[in-house]
Amino acid sequence: MKNNILRGKILRLLSDMYPDGIERTSLIGIYHAYETVDDIDKSAAYLIDKGYCSKTETPHPYKANMNVTYYKITPKGIDLIDGNCEPDQGILIPLEA
Repeated sequence: MKNNILRGKILRLLSDMYPDGIERTSLIGIYHAYETVDDIDKSAAYLIDKGYCSKTETPHPYKANMNVTYYKITPKGIDLIDGNCEPDQGILIPLEA
């Protein structure tokens, strides 16, 4: 899958999860059958850098010195999904099912 398609799928998933986010391990679990972990992480990083989603890390509840990473769509990402702003050539948003 091309990276712009994966970015769009991740953003659509985050939109569907809104106002909640999704844990990194769950995101990887959803797309791992089709993509490498590195590609998933790079696509999420791209979305963060462009301001379409945010990343938070919280201490793991059971494991010392480990964090749990969460991704959540931002208002800018919702606007992109809804078509309320200029399209981004680096992200191909899939149509709703």
